[in-house]
Amino acid sequence: MSLILIAALCAAPVAVAQEAKSFDAATVLVQQRQIRSDIDAGSGAYGRLPADLRREVVKRQDALFQLLEGRSYEQLDESQRAQVSDDLAWIEAAPKQSAEERVVCERVKSMGSNRVERVCRTVAQRRADRDRADKRSIDRALEQRNVCANATCGGAP
Repeated sequence: MSLILIAALCAAPVAVAQEAKSFDAATVLVQQRQIRSDIDAGSGAYGRLPADLRREVVKRQDALFQLLEGRSYEQLDESQRAQVSDDLAWIEAAPKQSAEERVVCERVKSMGSNRVERVCRTVAQRRADRDRADKRSIDRALEQRNVCANATCGGAP
């Protein structure tokens, strides 16, 4: 009797986890159609994606439409469910991925020159450069504090 209870308790989280992954196919299709209309209109987060990402989103949406049209979650086999999950996750992440890869150009004067040059970097590269500069600045401040801590440079004895 206790073995049956233990087995039931062990199986309960698995059943709940599987149920949590399920979705309403009709709702997913409505959301994907809205995303498709944004892409076609060139508006919203998906409309501003680069052309290659937009093509990939459309391709994955076409696969979703083919799998889900006229079916429910329960009618899909395990591999189809995994494919739908992967495609939905990828489509959801596309605008975030695009933001990091967006190229930003700025006009910069070289030090000691009046010549202006155009420097283009991705958002991720700009963030990394800014973080490195912040770290160097902090390191320099700490170095100066340590150097000037003795009596020879006017610091505390």
